[in-house]
Amino acid sequence: MSATANVILRRLVCALMFVAAAACAQAPSELSLLATDPAPDALMARQQPFFVRFEVKAGVPVSVAVSGWFKGKPVLDNGGTGAPVRISANGVGVVSFFYWGEQPTRIDEVRLHVTNAATGAKVNDYGFPVALTWLADDPPPRDAAAWVKAWQKNPQPGAIPDNGAPAASILWLGGLAAAALLAGILWFVRSRRARTGDAQRPQ
Repeated sequence: MSATANVILRRLVCALMFVAAAACAQAPSELSLLATDPAPDALMARQQPFFVRFEVKAGVPVSVAVSGWFKGKPVLDNGGTGAPVRISANGVGVVSFFYWGEQPTRIDEVRLHVTNAATGAKVNDYGFPVALTWLADDPPPRDAAAWVKAWQKNPQPGAIPDNGAPAASILWLGGLAAAALLAGILWFVRSRRARTGDAQRPQ
């Protein structure tokens, strides 16, 4: 094999590896807000959870966490959140958070944080405006929405089927196609080298 062919082959292999890695790292992600409980302008009791129901389409397993913000800064003091929700590629999930301060706590934005479940790398953040206040006293308890009760009894992240080929499957198919292409190129180069060697042997 000539030096030029070697260089071309190495560059092709590197290019195929780069494309595959970039496709895995840049899996598309889309998150849609479905509902909140209570309403996004509610007066909350101390330690009362605010639930957010969402649908995510990521193509790869992701983890979704939630946080409360006020005037562009996260509100961390005297607060807590439920566990992040893992979604297997595409599905519906529910996250929650709450506050228990001795003074009222105000929130003007809720953010959902989507990360790659395998690597922990950030995928995207999704925010929406609210006007929530956690009071320092304890108002009479309220009944949770039906979807909150259903989720608490039987959480099923990733339950919604995808209407098409999942991105992960597409990536696998792309990888197989790249491998087949590489194998074909190697076979062609080796065959050409063999023919060249035969032609150069003395008769």
